[in-house]
Amino acid sequence: MKLDFSVDGKQLSLNVNSNKPLHLILMEEVNLESMDSVCTDGMCGNCIVLMNSEAVVSCLIPAFRLKGAKIETIESYQKSRFYLDVERAYEDTGSRPCPRCYAAKTLIFESLLQSMFKKDPGSLEEEELDEQLIVREVGLSRCPCLDAHEMIAIFRSAATYRRRRRVRRY
Repeated sequence: MKLDFSVDGKQLSLNVNSNKPLHLILMEEVNLESMDSVCTDGMCGNCIVLMNSEAVVSCLIPAFRLKGAKIETIESYQKSRFYLDVERAYEDTGSRPCPRCYAAKTLIFESLLQSMFKKDPGSLEEEELDEQLIVREVGLSRCPCLDAHEMIAIFRSAATYRRRRRVRRY
């Protein structure tokens, strides 16, 4: 199957089996060394990437779903200006994911931030995401290094930084 999609801003055209999971495509075809491929069945959640700005467990995404998709990995995200919002939130709260799940949880926080501010780009009002949603989404990465209160505090701090960034932009 021929696929056209982008990874970290680079347009790719690949011939792969339609059922090959995204994490294997990223490791074998794109040569991303940072992909965590320990479980391959979605149990750990450490292979999370952003697919069209939504956090997805890449070992569960078959190739046929990639047509026209925009994939962002932790490598390109760390080079973006938005990465600083989440990194500052880690520092502010004194809570940080462990090295094993850092990439996955950081991308989940970014996905939540993007969905929070997506509705009306000109609006400065925050669309509140409920705490259960935050905990459930961050829980896609099943590492127990952060508890629910830490997840919520990190998200709220990152949202404050993102809101300030948006105020300066308009």
